[in-house]
Amino acid sequence: MTDDEELYASDLLGRRLLEVTAEGGTPARPSRLRLHVEEVGAVLLRAAGPGLSLSADPGAGAGAGDGAGMDADAVPVTGGQGCAPVRRFVGLPIRSVREVRHRDGRVGRACGLAFRFADGGFRVLVLDGELVLAHDRLPGAVEEHLHEDVTLAQVVRTCPASPSQWDAWTTDGQYLYLRYRHGEGSVDQHPSEDTDTWDVGDGSRLLTLWDDGTDGGEIALPDFLAAAGLRLAPDAEVSVLTSWRYRSGRAWAAPGEGASGAS
Repeated sequence: MTDDEELYASDLLGRRLLEVTAEGGTPARPSRLRLHVEEVGAVLLRAAGPGLSLSADPGAGAGAGDGAGMDADAVPVTGGQGCAPVRRFVGLPIRSVREVRHRDGRVGRACGLAFRFADGGFRVLVLDGELVLAHDRLPGAVEEHLHEDVTLAQVVRTCPASPSQWDAWTTDGQYLYLRYRHGEGSVDQHPSEDTDTWDVGDGSRLLTLWDDGTDGGEIALPDFLAAAGLRLAPDAEVSVLTSWRYRSGRAWAAPGEGASGAS
């Protein structure tokens, strides 16, 4: 992914999706796609070789729903046949934007972004050099090669009370910092759990952000993972940090069913 005008995926988090417009092709396979986002404006997505380019497009207008500022050949894709991946998310805040990678054996490359909302999401992919607007899963064998790094191999609770926070590592080895405070949940990516490495270079970024409208500071791990779009690996190690020593891991129930012990 390239950022032509210093626009980052994290800039979109917590902002409402106002409209989606496309140029050329079909609604599901446009040549260019614009997401009109609250307080951000138009965001242009297009194929850039085998990858996806994400850039600000101020000349396209704010996309307030009336077509103002759009190119003459841009058409809304938030209604009608073929637009189901995005139609129901217009008006909702973007909760997370994650990289999608295409894996073929040991070789992998970034091929798009997954946009998540409170109740689902859609993906913008580049497949065979073409932009594809898709549901969570694609039919056929291509889905087997698409990967999002959202499965956790290890989770350690680092605060016994409020706020709820955890250190976590994905099955790909990426460190994540999970936190829930004053009703706001967030997932940050950092090079490691060592805070001296945070916000150094490009290894730190905000991946997920939501506000549930409460002032709560405690949440069970299964409920946090469900809200964040994360999941535990079947053999994940879940533990609590006590006196700077890890306690033995415990099994957790599926999201929404509550944990088998205190979170």
